[in-house]
Amino acid sequence: MAILTIRKYQRFAVRRAVSLHCPKKRPKNGLLVELSLDGCRLGTAESMNFAIGAILTLRLDGFDDRKAEVRWSGNGYLGLRFIQALHVADLDRLLRACRTQSVEAEPQRAYAM
Repeated sequence: MAILTIRKYQRFAVRRAVSLHCPKKRPKNGLLVELSLDGCRLGTAESMNFAIGAILTLRLDGFDDRKAEVRWSGNGYLGLRFIQALHVADLDRLLRACRTQSVEAEPQRAYAM
């Protein structure tokens, strides 16, 4: 039997390299795999020891930095909620950039599946 999960905002599958920055910690790399108006999900190749509730800065090449709160982590993934939700136009621009970026241009990394 399937369980239906109702979400506030639609989620979109994407693939884009990002970096996470937290005060007093080394920047970490991740892969943006899901995006919505109010948050995102990252696949992580390296250990992410961020506490739930920690405020991070998400950096994507070509876009303004975005502050986000850690909502959950586990099984090689990290869930973030943006401090300030995206506007629809910003989400559209991000989706277009994430979906048109050449996969071959990214270095190969081992991310959780």
